[in-house]
Amino acid sequence: MRKRRAREKFLSAGLVEESRIILNGSECTVQHVLREDTDRDKLAQSGGKFAHYLCKILDVYFSYHHDSYCMKGVYLHDPTALLAAVNPSLITYTEGIVRVQTIGITRGLTLFYNKPKRFAEVTEWLDKPSVKVAVTVDAPSVLKLVMERLTDS
Repeated sequence: MRKRRAREKFLSAGLVEESRIILNGSECTVQHVLREDTDRDKLAQSGGKFAHYLCKILDVYFSYHHDSYCMKGVYLHDPTALLAAVNPSLITYTEGIVRVQTIGITRGLTLFYNKPKRFAEVTEWLDKPSVKVAVTVDAPSVLKLVMERLTDS
C-alpha cells in the first residue's frame, strides 16, 4: 500500500509530464553479451586496472548466467543503461504508454501500448503520459565501448 501511495504522489506531482521518462528494459539490454571465452581473455590480457578487477569478480556472474540461461557470457544491463544516458544515439526508441501490474500473479509485468488508437470510452490507458522506451541497441558499438573503457583504464 505504501508503494502505491508513493507512486500516486509522484504521478500527481506532475513530474511525469515535466520530465522525459526513458525506459531501457531488459529486452534491449540482452541484445549483447560479454563472452566468457573471448572477451574475458581480452580483459585479462589488457593493462586496464578495472579490467583486471572485473576478471576477479566475474566468476559469480558467469556461473549465474550459465546456470540460469545456459550461456557462456554475461548480459550488459548496467553498462547499456549508462551508455544510453551518455550516448543516446546507440539506442533506438519508440514512444507509448507503460503500465505495470501491481497485484496478482502478473505483478511486475510491464505492458506497453504504442498504437495510434484514441479510446472513445474510459479505459485504464486513457490520459496516461507517454514515455520513450528503448527497443534496439547498437550491440557491437556498446560492447566495443565497454571493452575499450575497461582495457584502457
